[in-house]
Amino acid sequence: MRTGRLELAIFATALVALVATATGGPGWDAASAHAVLAAHLERTASAPLYGVLAAGAAQLPAGEIGFRLALLSALIGAATLAGVVAAARAMLSKQRSTTAGSAGARSAAWGGAEGVAGAIAAVLLVLAPPFREATAAASPSLLAAAGAVWALAGVLGNRLPVALLGCTAVLGSAPWLGAAITIAVFARLARTGARRDHLSLGAGAIGLVLVTLWLGALGSLPELDPSLTAMVAATGRGSAAILVGAGLLGAAFGAATGLAPARIVSAAIALALAHAIVVDPAPAPVLALLAVGVAVVPSAIARVAGTERRALVSALAGLPLLGAAFATGAQLRIDDPGDAPARLATDVIGELPSGPGVIVATSGTAHVAIAYAQGVAGARPDLALVPPLAPIVADAVIADALRAKQLAVSDVPAVGRLDPARALPRGRGFELRLDVIEPIEVPPPPATYASATGDRAAVALALARARYEASHGRLDAAARAAGLTSRFGAAELAMLATTAPSRARPALFGLLPRLAEPASARWRLELFGDDLAWVAGIDQPLVEQPPARKLHGLWREVLAGRLPADDPAIAALGPEAVAATRELVAAVRPAP
Repeated sequence: MRTGRLELAIFATALVALVATATGGPGWDAASAHAVLAAHLERTASAPLYGVLAAGAAQLPAGEIGFRLALLSALIGAATLAGVVAAARAMLSKQRSTTAGSAGARSAAWGGAEGVAGAIAAVLLVLAPPFREATAAASPSLLAAAGAVWALAGVLGNRLPVALLGCTAVLGSAPWLGAAITIAVFARLARTGARRDHLSLGAGAIGLVLVTLWLGALGSLPELDPSLTAMVAATGRGSAAILVGAGLLGAAFGAATGLAPARIVSAAIALALAHAIVVDPAPAPVLALLAVGVAVVPSAIARVAGTERRALVSALAGLPLLGAAFATGAQLRIDDPGDAPARLATDVIGELPSGPGVIVATSGTAHVAIAYAQGVAGARPDLALVPPLAPIVADAVIADALRAKQLAVSDVPAVGRLDPARALPRGRGFELRLDVIEPIEVPPPPATYASATGDRAAVALALARARYEASHGRLDAAARAAGLTSRFGAAELAMLATTAPSRARPALFGLLPRLAEPASARWRLELFGDDLAWVAGIDQPLVEQPPARKLHGLWREVLAGRLPADDPAIAALGPEAVAATRELVAAVRPAP
């Protein structure tokens, strides 16, 4: 089976669509980190081939580096979708019925019913939010996905060069998964009659390429970090759940009905799932291989129908899958943060006095945004960004800087054992000091950063400032910092200005456990408002959702003596809520 018109059409169409919706800025978190590495022409040992490609893309004369890497991801994403179609056609081709006449020849040129089934699988894949997000920003896992499906297509289609290139791509972007897939690919090719000298040359070439890539790479191979929960959370969001279910069903059905290539696909899916659970929960390789399994479903329905118009039947059979994908949260566009990461970095470090000094960011999102601003945009070269450290180590770094009369900066007012009173707000960050300075400024309301990640970062900065103001007894300023001026009127703000926590009404916000949380982070600001109102004696209703706000309301009833600490409503919130309630009661009740 040779790559036909359909694969080329899928690649071209997907490339145009993915480029048109690529992120325009540095992106958040890992995307920004990869952009910084690419700007310095560096690569990591965990994804050396991706690092080389990213460094090459960073040299493009178009947009900033984050956008250039998004273009690279769009290219890899389009190749992945074409690979899904190629692998699906190779898997299903042995079940193809011969069709005489020119109409059959034209259908075969476009893949026939098998090609239609593969195209449906590719569309279902691109609608899955985790995969769609990977195609819009820097993501080594996407290169692993492309390599996995093309290695599969090469094995199923007896195309040694394609299989070898696919194995190289996976090894260079997800080494542990690549090693497993490469061993399986070589074993399969040896069993199907591939020449041993060709296999030996191919293995040698792959080894030479990888050794060259790993020379001078940063870090080490990915460590084992088993987590079934992380894999499920990363893979099953939105319409990806339909892809997962249909992919598992299709691969299992194909293997059970004697479709020999489906057994190979099932084995590849199993390897990708094991890698996602044990090493890296990045969902792109799993979803791409599951998409190949999806193609079995419409193809099987078309075969059962027994009509000559199998391509049409296959297309109709795929419509319910696409409808279910749209109904459960298909993603056509990504949540582009734009310039939000750059604005966050400026908000945290832009209003600081001149250095030298150190920056200690406790939030990973803030840390990477500042690293991008410094490493790519050249912001604040007088300040050294400290790598992520444990609090008990980070506070020592800050203390050493202060003793050396240098500037110390953080996104929170205190780190580890440091005193939060010895901080001075600077923009949305804090200058950590040796002396105690009482705040006098009116804090700004919470920032607005685009995308869900930006929203969480804005809430984290707002809460840091609000808790800082509350620790200084300025509960009215804390309400302003949390953006609660629409909730509290002038009279209530005046009550907050003259109120402080007491033993009868202690602050509860910092004692609450982490329970099930909504996707949006803004509820945490309302929860902080619940705490302010409780301390000031402002009446408020019991809120049922989210669970943390309900627990806060139940705690208020417990401390007021209207509810026992072992009330079933608290137990219904889980063991964490029960344990935290015991600690609360032990802390506020006087010893006998």
